[in-house]
Amino acid sequence: MTFQTPNWDLALLGRINQSWQNPLLDSLMPMLSSEIFLWIATLTLIAAGLRYKIVGVTVILSLGISIAASDLACTIIKEGVGRVRPYHSVAGTRYLDSETWTVRPQHSTTTKHRGSSFPSAHAANSAAAALVLFATLRKKAIWLIPLFIGYSRVYVGKHYPVDVLAGWAIGLIVAGMLLPLYPKLWERFRSRWIR
Repeated sequence: MTFQTPNWDLALLGRINQSWQNPLLDSLMPMLSSEIFLWIATLTLIAAGLRYKIVGVTVILSLGISIAASDLACTIIKEGVGRVRPYHSVAGTRYLDSETWTVRPQHSTTTKHRGSSFPSAHAANSAAAALVLFATLRKKAIWLIPLFIGYSRVYVGKHYPVDVLAGWAIGLIVAGMLLPLYPKLWERFRSRWIR
C-alpha cells in the first residue's frame, strides 16, 4: 500500500523537526523518544500508586495487557501499510545518527521502499498506558506523557504527525475496549488461581 502524505502533515513535520529546534530540545527529545522513558514513567507512577495504596496488581496487569495489545495492533497495521519513516524519505529531516544530529540531504532519494512509520507504536502504547492510569489515578497530568512522547517522535524524525495521531487513537481505542473487561477478568483469575 502506498501512503500519500498530506501537505499539512509534511508542513507540520518540517516545523517540529526543523524549524522549532533548539539545543535544550535536542538533548531532551531523544530521551523522551526512547522506549525506556515510557517504562520509567509508567513504573514511577505504579510505584507511587502502590506506595499510597491507589494501585494494585489489577492495575499493573491491566497496564501490561493494554500496552501489549496496543503494540500488537500497531505491528499488524505497520506491516500492512509499510510507510517509510521521514528520516529515510524526506529531505531536510533531522535525526540522530550515533548520537549526532544529522540532516537528510536536500537532493537525496528514499533509502527504503517499505518501512514502519505508520502508526507510531510509542504514541499508541503511551496513550494506552495513560488511559489505564488515568482511569485509576484520575490525575490529568498523566496525559502529558503521551503528549511529550508523541511530540518527541516527530522531533527526532522517526514519525510524521499523522503517525502519532493515529497511534494515540489506536492506543485509546484498544485500552478503552479492554478497560471494562479488566474487573471481570481479574475476579475470574483471582477465584480460579488464588484461593
